[in-house]
Amino acid sequence: MRTDYNIVLTENLGLPNLTNTCYINATLQALLTLKGFIDDIYRQKVVWEKHFYSVGFKELLSIRHCQFQLDNEKRCSLRRFKDNFVMSFQDFDNDDQMDAPEFMLKWLYRLRESKDDFEIIASNLSICYLCPVDAQFSFDMVQTITCLRCGSKSSIVENFIIMTQTVKANTSLDKCLLDGLTEETVQRLCDCGFKESSQKHFFQSLPNVLVVQLTRFLFRNDKAVKDSGAVDFSQILEIPAKFCVNERKSVKYSLVSVVSHVGTSTKYGHYICDGVNSKQSQSSKSWLTYSDNNVKETSIQDVIKDRKSSAYLLFFEREANRNLG
Repeated sequence: MRTDYNIVLTENLGLPNLTNTCYINATLQALLTLKGFIDDIYRQKVVWEKHFYSVGFKELLSIRHCQFQLDNEKRCSLRRFKDNFVMSFQDFDNDDQMDAPEFMLKWLYRLRESKDDFEIIASNLSICYLCPVDAQFSFDMVQTITCLRCGSKSSIVENFIIMTQTVKANTSLDKCLLDGLTEETVQRLCDCGFKESSQKHFFQSLPNVLVVQLTRFLFRNDKAVKDSGAVDFSQILEIPAKFCVNERKSVKYSLVSVVSHVGTSTKYGHYICDGVNSKQSQSSKSWLTYSDNNVKETSIQDVIKDRKSSAYLLFFEREANRNLG
């Protein structure tokens, strides 16, 4: 029988804190809700399992496998994961609280950088390698600038694996995102001598997983200051076709996890994750709140209500790629 909301689950799905590693725990719990990403890692295992950088994939799966195990096993797996990570990023080789989005970006980029080696291995095996990071997170944005006098145009295409949105208090995530895509007038000197141009942004491609980072921390006088402005978000995020180069109709994404920062500083506070309970059937709408070792049941309604001022990373999966029931 299903337990009531906010009752600690008997299944130990939490992750122990190794000393200020809640930023790692919360991020990993969010990544583990991404079914397509995890499936892609398993699918490519024959290619990556013997490569040095594959330890990142290997230890993520190890952490997933040991979620029901004793703390000692989890600690060993988490320690191997962090030790491997800090071999490439020495600034994380400490017991300080670190930034969750920075950690996630560096980990994903490092795994993606090794794809050339994986492609060679796959070719020798007469199979194709599909990078899980590219397959799930990668998307291209086009920035087009048009002179308002002579009509001269220039375009830049940039690749991203995360979308950054400025926090605008007492507004919605949908509005923040669409405001960033809406045409605006900018100051830019054209060859014709005119100084004003229109600027537009479009999605040239869309990811299976859209990760949105809210800019909670701003630097003022060389000090990071947190913006705890409330941002409304919902279970569905819709991107209109007019902002997409290759889509004929709007694209819908479903929220599957949220990483929140509770506190006032990048060096202090606590990271938690709310995510879809993937351990239950696909028809279940139960969510879980992960706070290191403590795991409680919650609901999407409570997450939407309670995380307005603390949500930092929001993970959305394209609706066509996941049936949430």
